[in-house]
Amino acid sequence: MIFFGYFLIYIVRYNLSVHIVDMVEISKRILFSYYNETEILRTRPKYGMDLLHWNENKIALLLAAYHIGYCICFPIFHNLGDRFGPTWVVGVAGIISGALNCLVPSASWFSFWLFFIVRILNGFCAGAMLPSMIQVLRHWVPPIERHYFMWAYCGITTGTCSTFLICAAVQFYSKWSVGFYVCGAVQILWATIWLLVVNDSPDKHSFISKDELTYLKNTIGSVFTIQLMNSQAPWKLILKSVSFWAVCILNFGYAWMIISLCLHGPLYYTIILRYSIYEASTLTALPFLLRLILGTIIIQTYFWYKHNTKFRVIKNARKYFIIVSHVIPGLIVSMAWFVPFAPGPTILTIAVTLTAAGMDLIFDICYKLSPAYVNSINTVIKIIGNLPGIFVPFCVGEVTHKLQNTMHIWRYVWSFHGTVLLMCGLVFLIWGDTHVQPWNSIKRRFLKIVQVV
Repeated sequence: MIFFGYFLIYIVRYNLSVHIVDMVEISKRILFSYYNETEILRTRPKYGMDLLHWNENKIALLLAAYHIGYCICFPIFHNLGDRFGPTWVVGVAGIISGALNCLVPSASWFSFWLFFIVRILNGFCAGAMLPSMIQVLRHWVPPIERHYFMWAYCGITTGTCSTFLICAAVQFYSKWSVGFYVCGAVQILWATIWLLVVNDSPDKHSFISKDELTYLKNTIGSVFTIQLMNSQAPWKLILKSVSFWAVCILNFGYAWMIISLCLHGPLYYTIILRYSIYEASTLTALPFLLRLILGTIIIQTYFWYKHNTKFRVIKNARKYFIIVSHVIPGLIVSMAWFVPFAPGPTILTIAVTLTAAGMDLIFDICYKLSPAYVNSINTVIKIIGNLPGIFVPFCVGEVTHKLQNTMHIWRYVWSFHGTVLLMCGLVFLIWGDTHVQPWNSIKRRFLKIVQVV
């Protein structure tokens, strides 16, 4: 259920990146005249739906809207999920998100700003669902078995990859509006099943066996609320920690590159490189499929090496992963500064595939810095890591709107993306740390007080 939850959240997150190619008459504007109209105009129907004329800035607003809602809601429900019951939060938010997704075609036709609000609310629902699903897991997954559960997180990459293929297939056989209906209906179905079969904790589950319940209680122990744990975190010390900010920057660059391709891949391949939307969607999905395969191999190999006593332990082994996940792909893409052509599918596919070396990197580094407050600091890092979803569309939209949407401009856009990834990796290699921080020991004193009480 968690796997499919992540899967559907990321389909809703990026389905607009594919459908907007057919929703908006962008290619005609670029080929014949530079369209700068701010109002929505309705023109000839395509596949039964009218085309919408929005400039690059309005497209940027729509692509950023989901991430705006997500950034607002994620920290709120990270603390409130336990109070309302994380299972109900996930289920209700999933149903609302699915319904909103079904309303997208009508909202886009009626008003640009209504469409913008619907996308913000979609992100708001995702911001409620993701932390609440994690809260459910804290009651169900023993700490010693959490590395097995990492497979559920593959729903993120699988959902991202599948988004482009599913949405392109829908557009091939039908029209873009059907893509939103299908995604919304499936998410409503999933959320309904979630409410019927999932419970907040093993104690509340109707079908759990006594042996399994005893095992989970003994291996998981006491589970404190996230709000209580966050309130005990030494935030002043954490925010002054260079190691903490180095991880934040590392994740920021990692997210910047991935989000850039997810948001603008289909547009870039269709408008600039002249691929069809189906070819563009396949090319955008390919690096995420390869990333899933390579990431799975790397994670399993690393855990096998970590628990194998026959091999000599390499100090700061995780820093070597950063060279593969940040430095090398950053160099590959940023080389466009010095060559007279924009990065094509081969370069972008190789670069994004190599980021697979960082799939489980951030959480593992957080755990090394502070086993006691890993969830608290990881939440802040995730919020900061989602900011590229706001910055990237606005930056690209402003540049392409003022300087024209041409291959020459996109060459510098991708060069900048690669430079961000490269610089963030270098910052961590210079100032980052992978050892337990002094402020982590405060947790032990807190636990002793709780146990005595």
